[in-house]
Amino acid sequence: MKRSMTKMMAILLTLLMTLSVVACAAPAAQESAAPAEEATAPETAATQAPAEATPVDYSGQKLVIWTNLTADAQYEVLSKQFAEVAKELGVEVEVEKVAFNEMYGKLAAAASSGDVPDIMHTNFGGTAYLYAADSIMPLDDVINAIGADDFSSAYKSVLTGKDGKIYGLPDWAMHTSVWYRKDLYEANGLSVPTTWAELLSNAETLNSTDLSGFAVPLDGVQVSAQTLYAMMTSAGVYFTDPATGEYCFDKEKEDAIKVIDYLVELYHKASPAGSLTWSWGDYRNALAVTGTVAMTLDMGAVIGNAQGNNPDMVDKLGCFDFPGIDGKAKASFGSGYCFVASKQDDGVRTALVADFLKALYTPERAAERALSRPMFAFPSYKPAYEIYKASDKVADFQEQVDFIFNSFENGTWYWYGMEAGLSAMSAYIESTNIFGVALQGACDGTYTSEEAYNMINDDLLSFAGAM
Repeated sequence: MKRSMTKMMAILLTLLMTLSVVACAAPAAQESAAPAEEATAPETAATQAPAEATPVDYSGQKLVIWTNLTADAQYEVLSKQFAEVAKELGVEVEVEKVAFNEMYGKLAAAASSGDVPDIMHTNFGGTAYLYAADSIMPLDDVINAIGADDFSSAYKSVLTGKDGKIYGLPDWAMHTSVWYRKDLYEANGLSVPTTWAELLSNAETLNSTDLSGFAVPLDGVQVSAQTLYAMMTSAGVYFTDPATGEYCFDKEKEDAIKVIDYLVELYHKASPAGSLTWSWGDYRNALAVTGTVAMTLDMGAVIGNAQGNNPDMVDKLGCFDFPGIDGKAKASFGSGYCFVASKQDDGVRTALVADFLKALYTPERAAERALSRPMFAFPSYKPAYEIYKASDKVADFQEQVDFIFNSFENGTWYWYGMEAGLSAMSAYIESTNIFGVALQGACDGTYTSEEAYNMINDDLLSFAGAM
């Protein structure tokens, strides 16, 4: 469904203004997060050419590809694979790194000049924005050619537009879990919690002079939104209706305030005071390197931090799903990356983009891309899963791998704002700093939980009106 140019410009301008504020307000937080996202490339990862040669002569053609993955290990794997496929198809590729916080501005400039990338490797928020701007084409034919049943149904659902078509080719996905010190649980006779009350009780039990039971990180750039949303989904509270995609956070005030109340209580009773401004690197290091916290929410990169900086900690770490209020969580928080493709001018170019993307989906290549992440980024292409599991990088974590993979295949998970599929709300949530302002204020006493909710809801409701 196409939007009007006026609405698209409103969305773009809102995002650009938000991103400029975030970029000016917290550059240090963005920089400190970078080391935690880096990883060493897998030692070996075989690749193989597509089984059938393309029937189209693509000689002289060139593809421009952007990627939001700027860490060296990830970029090297992507650029290597792009070069391999380009050679197989007899074309030229130009690959450019585009940091996520620069993406919207660069896309706006590219659109105005008509020089948009042919393919982009981006996250859910980027995909949602490009879909809302009517800049990308559906990839159902590509997915069907690769094998639609070989991709996670949940992942395909998140990338589905209102027209029922899939606009992102799933690459790899991650799952937010509670990562915790197994040794401390055992020493204190604790069991994995099944309710919010049990989680808080465990956290308080683990508190000591040198240890905080549960880190509640609330840096204003993305981290605060991630922390809140992990708790929201466990309670069945969402920004948009999972069935209709309509904005619904304004109708869930009472339940949302309960979530914020719990976040604030967990912060006061079990989290380091400084975690109000912690970003990814801070809380991962606190759990996996310095050992000053016993639990935290994370997508698995804490293992990479331990491997690189405190190997003795690796065997002590485990994970479980954030529980529901009184039992099993209603849903959980997932993330991931995919490939998107801009609309082409002719059939040859469209076929070239399709063949290029299909060639990237050998099991070996899909596994190699997932393994270039710090830890526990799962290939969404199922034939790559066994290759992924056999890698030395995850050899010692088969239990966690199976647990998290099962959460994707058999659980319910969302990326904020995309409970019913692609929505520009997701890109906005990812870029605004209102969550940090509101939740930090609720924790330090500046605002009540209700006031924090109102700040977040008013901000999101304003954006929803521009969509």
